[in-house]
Amino acid sequence: MCTKLDADLEVRAPLNPTEDEEKVVRSIIAIFNIRVNIVQGEAIGHSNNMVSLERLKRMIRQRRIRSAAKVVMRSGIRGNIIEFYLHKQAAYAGKVSFSNAEGESPLGPIKVTIKAEDPNKLIEWLTE
Repeated sequence: MCTKLDADLEVRAPLNPTEDEEKVVRSIIAIFNIRVNIVQGEAIGHSNNMVSLERLKRMIRQRRIRSAAKVVMRSGIRGNIIEFYLHKQAAYAGKVSFSNAEGESPLGPIKVTIKAEDPNKLIEWLTE
């Protein structure tokens, strides 16, 4: 693991009235090693530990989507923040599938926000 990198991770997923709260939480922890709380109709997880991103990194490598992940993440850079979306149902099944903010995931996507001193370096680490 690259210990020179620091990142603040925030993961959010809407809880729809038809969804099982536990399944939404499970979809997040299938991808990220974080504790998730339910706050005002939303599943929210926070971490400032790089270990929380290692599962995502491993899944990107195993699914052989490093190039696609790099493109999606780089397009989501705004200053020192990386923002991207994951398909909630795919995450529940233990798969990384990038999504748009709206439309692709009928129950709403998982929004991932990572604040990093050097976003490009973090993306390189996630996709190496």
